[in-house]
Amino acid sequence: MLLLMIACLCLFELLVRHLEGSLPCPRTVCLPVRFRRSIPVVMHENLVLRKAVLVDSMRSCRSDERRRPRMHDAPLRWIALFVLGCFVSTWTPAIAEEFTFSCWFNGWRKNANDPSADVFAIETNRYAMILDVADFDRFRLGWIENSVSYEQAVQHKTEKFLQLPDAELLIEMEVDGVQYVARTCEAGLQSGVKHLSSVRLWESGRFVQHYDFLDLHFRSEAGRILKCDARMDLVAWPDSLTLNLIVSGAMDCNRCEMRLGVDSRVGKWQETTAFEGPLRDGQEKQLSVTCCMQDSPISRPNADSAEVSVSVVGGKALPVRFDRLKNCYVATAEDLRRRRGPASRELREYDEFEITVAGADGSVPLLIDLRPPASVVGVCPVLCDEAGRPNGLPVQLSKNWHYAPMGSYVMTYTILPPADEPTTYRLKMVYGFYGTLPAASHAQLCLIGYGGNGRWDQLAIGSWGETICFDMDMSLVNVAVTDIRTLMMRDGEKGKKWGWTNAGWGGDWLNLSDTRQAKYFPNGLKTAYLSHGPCLTDVRHEGYYGQDREVEFTARVQTLRTDDYCRTFMNLVYEFERDLDVEKVWLFKLGRTFTYQTPRLDYGNAEGIIRSLDVPVDVPKGELFLKSTELTGDAPHWVSFTGASEAGAKRSKPNGYRSLIVRRYHAEINGRDYEKPTIRCPSYGSEPTNLDLELLPPGGMRRFRKGDRIELDLELITLPRVADDYYGPNESFRDHLEASPSSWKTTYREVNRNDLRVTVDGGRLRQRYPVVVDVEQSTVSMEINGGVGAVPIQFRGIPNSEGFELHEVVDGRRVTLDQSVHGMDFWQVDFDSATNTYRVTFNLPLDRTATSRWVFETRATPSQ
Repeated sequence: MLLLMIACLCLFELLVRHLEGSLPCPRTVCLPVRFRRSIPVVMHENLVLRKAVLVDSMRSCRSDERRRPRMHDAPLRWIALFVLGCFVSTWTPAIAEEFTFSCWFNGWRKNANDPSADVFAIETNRYAMILDVADFDRFRLGWIENSVSYEQAVQHKTEKFLQLPDAELLIEMEVDGVQYVARTCEAGLQSGVKHLSSVRLWESGRFVQHYDFLDLHFRSEAGRILKCDARMDLVAWPDSLTLNLIVSGAMDCNRCEMRLGVDSRVGKWQETTAFEGPLRDGQEKQLSVTCCMQDSPISRPNADSAEVSVSVVGGKALPVRFDRLKNCYVATAEDLRRRRGPASRELREYDEFEITVAGADGSVPLLIDLRPPASVVGVCPVLCDEAGRPNGLPVQLSKNWHYAPMGSYVMTYTILPPADEPTTYRLKMVYGFYGTLPAASHAQLCLIGYGGNGRWDQLAIGSWGETICFDMDMSLVNVAVTDIRTLMMRDGEKGKKWGWTNAGWGGDWLNLSDTRQAKYFPNGLKTAYLSHGPCLTDVRHEGYYGQDREVEFTARVQTLRTDDYCRTFMNLVYEFERDLDVEKVWLFKLGRTFTYQTPRLDYGNAEGIIRSLDVPVDVPKGELFLKSTELTGDAPHWVSFTGASEAGAKRSKPNGYRSLIVRRYHAEINGRDYEKPTIRCPSYGSEPTNLDLELLPPGGMRRFRKGDRIELDLELITLPRVADDYYGPNESFRDHLEASPSSWKTTYREVNRNDLRVTVDGGRLRQRYPVVVDVEQSTVSMEINGGVGAVPIQFRGIPNSEGFELHEVVDGRRVTLDQSVHGMDFWQVDFDSATNTYRVTFNLPLDRTATSRWVFETRATPSQ
C-alpha cells in the first residue's frame, strides 16, 4: 500500500508538471526584420511564420528565470488530483523516449528557379534548431514540447521548426590581432544542383544526427578573407548539441585564437582556445562546445561517475573513452579475429559484445565503432540482456564502405538505462543469418567517399549484396528508388554463391511536373528508423512534394527475414494540399534501368493472368509499348517483367527480374473513389527493348483538388528465372522454379498464396500481410490460410520483453517454434513507448501446408 501511495504521488506530480508546462509563456518573440523579409523559412502562404510572432514555450521562459508560483496553479493541482484519482488504478505512464530527427526544411535537391533558402534543421524530443547555410546569422534554437513517441513525432513533419526563437551562432578566429567571423560555408556560396553535398551526412537515426559543414568562410569586418581549411562538425543527441570547429592544413600566422559558442533562449555556451602558428600541412586544431539542455536525464562524465566497459564475448576488452567531439562514451572495435574458411562467406556467425554499466544516475549514451565489420553490406545490431535474450532497447545503425581513410565501418549508437549496480548487456551484430534464416536489415548508409552526401537508405536480406536502395534526399539522382537486386542467386548450377546480384535499376515514388516546376522534389523530409531488423524492418518517411508543399506524403518501407526471394513492402500516401493541374504524373515507377532487356510483360489480378505480351527487341526509346491500361478484376493486381535479364553489361552479375504487386490501390479524387490501378509501359531502351512501368492516377487524370488522397500498398519482388540460378535452402520455391521456369506463375504464386486469410481468437487482426495482431489475452490462437516464404507475424501489446512462446498446432499437439542457431536468435523485440508495451516479431515457415494453426502465449496479462 505504501508503494502504491508513493507511485500515486509521483504520478500526481508528473501530471501537474505536464499541465503547467503546457501553459503559454506570457512573453512573445518578434521576428527581426531580416527574417520577415527573407525567404528562408516562410515559403508558402499557410506557414504560421507569416504572422511574425512566435509564442515561446514555458521551458524557454525557465531558461531565463526561475518560474515563480502563480495563483492559478492551485486549481490546476485540484484538477490534476481529480484526474489522477479517476485514472490511477489503470494508467501507467509511458517510458520517456529519446529521439532526434534531421532534415532540409526546403529540400536538398531543387529546381533551378526555386529561390528558397537552404535551411538545415534538427529536432529532438526536447529542442530544435534551424540554420540557413548561406547566412549563419539566420540561426534559431529553442525548446519544443514533444510529448509524443518517436513514431508519432515523425508524423508532425516540420511544424515544430516554426515555433523557434532567434539565437546567435558564434564562429570566430582571431589571427595575429585581426578578428574573422564565419557566417557561411561552401554550400551557402554555391548554386549548382548538388551544392549541398558539401554539408555531409555522417550518421543519422533515432539517437544521433552527425553532419559536417565544409569550407567555412571567415571574413573580417574590413572584408578581408582568411585563407584556411576549416569545417564545423555537428553532433545532436536528444539532450545536447555539440559543435566542433576544426582547422586543418597550412595556415600562415603567429598566433590564432578560436572562439565557438551559442547564445539562445535555451542557454549560453562559449569555448575559446589558442595556438601558436604557423599551422603546417597535416596538422589540425580543434575547439568543441557542447550545449547541454536543462534537466537532462542522460549521464555525462561531469554529472556522475558512470563506469562503462565493453568487451568482445570470449575475447579482449575494448578501450572505452568519453569522446567530447561526439558527446558520448565510445568503444572502438578494430580488426576483430573471426573464423575463416569456405563457410565464413555465408556469414552465419555474429560479432558479440558484452557491455557493463555501473554507477550511472542517468541514462548512458554509447557508441560502438566497429571497423571493419564482418560484412558491411548487411548488418543488424540486436541489443540483448546478459543471457542473450533480445530486450527491445533500440540501437541506431549507420555505416559506410565508401570512405577510404576509415575503411568499412559500422557506427551503432544507443542509450542505456541508469544503473547503480553493475548491469550487463549483450550486443549481437547479425550478418548473413539470424538463426536459420537470412536476416533483414535497413540502414542509413553514409555516402561520404562516393558522392552526394545526403540521406541514403540501404536494405539487405542476408549480407551478400543490397536488396534495394532509396536516395531519400535525391543527392545523387533525381528519383527515390535506385539499386534493386535479388537474393541467393548465381549464374547456373556451377555459378559463384554469396555475392552481389542484379535485378534492374531505378524507380520513383510520386512524380509531378508542370511549367513552373520541372519536378516536384521532396522537402521537409523526416525519417524515423523504428526497426532496423532482423526479422522485419520498419522505417517511416514524412514530408512534402513541391516547393510550395502542394502534396503531403507518408511512406513506410519494410523488408523481411526469409530464404527464398526479396520482398520490399511500401505503403505510400499522397494528400493534396492545393489544387493542381500538372503536365506529367506517375504515382510509382519502376525503371530507368540500363543494360537490361524485357522479353515479356505479364499483368493480372487476384484470379490469375489478364494478359501476356511478347516484347519486340526494337521498340524505340520513349515509345509507349503498353498504353494506359486499367487493371480489371479484384486486388491484388500485379505486373511482371517476366524473364528480364542483363544485356550488354561489361561485367554482368547473376541477375533476375522484377515484379510489382499492388495489394491495395485507393484514390479519392474529385469526390470519387477508385480501387483499380492504371498502368503504362514506355520503352527506356531499344535493341534490346527495356521497359519501364508507371503506375498512374485513374483515367490518366492530371487535375487534382485540395483534399484529394491516394494510398498504395505495394510489394516489389525480385525473382530468378530458373531453378539452377537459385541456391537457397527453400525446397518449395526450388520445386516451383523447376516446374515453371521464367513464368508469370512465380509472381502469381506470391500474389495468391500471400493474400492471407487469418482468423484470430484472443486478439485483434490489424493487418493481413505482413501479419500484425493486437494481443488482448494471454493466449492468442490463429488460423492462417496460405503463405509462401518466411511470413512475418508481429504481436503487439506485449507487457514484457520476455515470457512468451509461439507454438504451431500439428496433429492436435503444440510444437514450439524454434529457429535458433546460437540461442534465442530467431525473434525480434521492439519497444513501443506510445503504449509502454513491446512488439514481438517472428517469421513463420508457411510453405509446407495450405492451412496452419498457431498459438501465442504470454505469462502476464497484456496491457490494454
